Amino acid sequence: MYLGVDYYPEQWPIEMLERDIIRMKQSNINCIRIAEFAWHLMEAEEGKFDFSFFQKVLDTAHQYGLKVMLGTPTATLPIWLVNKHPDVLSEDEFGIKRHFGGRRQPCHNSPAMLEKTKIIVEKMAKAYASHPAVYSWQIDNELGHENSDWCYCKNCEQEFRKYLAKEFNNNINDLNERLGTIFWCQTYNSFDDIEIPKPTFPAKNPGFLLYFYRFRAQTITKYIELQAEILRKNIPSEQIITHNYPGDYYNKAQNFTDGAEPLDVVSLNNYPVWGGLDKPIEYAKTALKLEQTRGFLNGRNFWITEQLIGAQAHTIMGYLPRPGQARLWSWQAMLSGCNSIIYFRWRTACKGAEQFCYGVLDHDNKDGPRYFEMNQVFTEAIQHEKLIDVKIEAKVAMIYNMDNIFAWKIQPHSTAMDIQHEHYKMYQGMKYLNVPVDVIDIRHDITKYNIVIIPCPMLLTKSQIENLNLFMQNGGTVISGYRGGLKDNDNAIYFDQHNPLLKLANLRAYYIESLGANVNIEISNGNHTYTSGVWRDMLEINDISKTKPLYNYNDEFAEFAAVTETMVGHGNLIYIGTSVNEHEFWINLFKRSLRHHEIAYEQTEFGVEVFNRENTKFILNHNNYEIKYHDHKLKPYDVMIINK
Repeated sequence: MYLGVDYYPEQWPIEMLERDIIRMKQSNINCIRIAEFAWHLMEAEEGKFDFSFFQKVLDTAHQYGLKVMLGTPTATLPIWLVNKHPDVLSEDEFGIKRHFGGRRQPCHNSPAMLEKTKIIVEKMAKAYASHPAVYSWQIDNELGHENSDWCYCKNCEQEFRKYLAKEFNNNINDLNERLGTIFWCQTYNSFDDIEIPKPTFPAKNPGFLLYFYRFRAQTITKYIELQAEILRKNIPSEQIITHNYPGDYYNKAQNFTDGAEPLDVVSLNNYPVWGGLDKPIEYAKTALKLEQTRGFLNGRNFWITEQLIGAQAHTIMGYLPRPGQARLWSWQAMLSGCNSIIYFRWRTACKGAEQFCYGVLDHDNKDGPRYFEMNQVFTEAIQHEKLIDVKIEAKVAMIYNMDNIFAWKIQPHSTAMDIQHEHYKMYQGMKYLNVPVDVIDIRHDITKYNIVIIPCPMLLTKSQIENLNLFMQNGGTVISGYRGGLKDNDNAIYFDQHNPLLKLANLRAYYIESLGANVNIEISNGNHTYTSGVWRDMLEINDISKTKPLYNYNDEFAEFAAVTETMVGHGNLIYIGTSVNEHEFWINLFKRSLRHHEIAYEQTEFGVEVFNRENTKFILNHNNYEIKYHDHKLKPYDVMIINK
């Protein structure tokens, strides 16, 4: 198990290097992560390479028994590259070039950027790959973060045309037909006519925009593939290739499953709170991010390359993690599938934009509370390493579809729509019941699960629906959100046929309604009443012998169901036609299905997570007050480890 810190020796006097490494070794640190922002240090002038600085770092780390993860330095550009090839800088939708001086400025379709990437990655690999300290390579850093997955430059426009020509078999008439370009006189005569989708009035073609999202996602994937291919040719097979995702998966123009395929291990930078926030995000939202990261390589355990340990800010300061809270978040990650963890960062910077991103050591360079908290986590992790490394076997999956997420981003339907939050709403019930969930791509195999949750599946292909049908025929339960099965692979609405998912559910939704940010309605089953918003499908049941209403609306549409259950083969389809607000609704709904499939669960009070590993139970208290768990008392932000 790798337990370490992010280290930036280039930001400190070289005389501090050995003292730092010795100090790390005296704690439980066994690895460091370096070099991901140091292109200029290795190539200060074009073609003049100097790898001596990090050679010294590697030598010193090896001398004291530390392993090293090397980051390829392409997330920040040297000034000579920008001056000689201005087209390496990406461009926003208004045609404004991004400027030198920040990070993540490059366009990943720039020929110059791609050429120079190949050179620096290959040179770096050849310089360091044989060093005994190196155990892993990180490709770039947080690709696509901070809106850097978007570029509208001429290089991207040219590549977008090529992408569309390939997708539509070089048949412009096929593109026009499938994307409905006859509407508003948008018809193209050739692929050369196509412009990258910049601002226009009043809205852009939704099918065209979906392909643009896919193109942006493919751009990131191809860049990961490019670097992975170079590394594979130049490093020993035992050295591990990874990339560190920034989270916020539902707000990126990326396909993370595609991007994970060239990697040996997926990594995450885990920040439950950031500058400007007055409190951390809800613990179940962090849990969703962690379980989704585990799903990118279909359940394989992942690494954390940046785990928050102190307050973070580039400009605006926010919430200060309370004593013990970094330990709490670290254990939440390790029990969700993270089996190597690196804290950001070893020492807090005195210069540059991250002066207030507080690391293990403060500006005074003294051992302090965060140092001792890190040591406690690492000591406990070593003691429980075998339990941490266990592959999580879930019986419940939540499946997501990036095409569907893109479609919702393009046409959110409601001023209240947040597609990430809608996924979270459906996930939270299982988290409050402490049931492990594999959060996986729709392309992954679902046959090993008993229950599949699919939030707001507006865009579903017929083959995907058939796969869900087969799953239910064989006894599985599908729990679907609203607006299901409306659109096809081109982001077009199914025409002249019954909605294929609603047909499977024995339903029709003739009446539909967008519920804005300030609108809530009620649903009831006679015993319980809940509120909902965002959207509602008013569900008509075609055959009452196959489908029963579980909840109806409580207003003038009371004759219509809000939630239904349909028997499909040996399984069932629960369809939720609206966005229910209360936790209790989701907990009760999921309990029903868990009992049916004899899946164990344990309901705990809000803020309390329970993980079982063989004969050991881990109880995590995310609350800012003391809680009682059976006969045990947990302090605020406490983690209790109990042998059963």
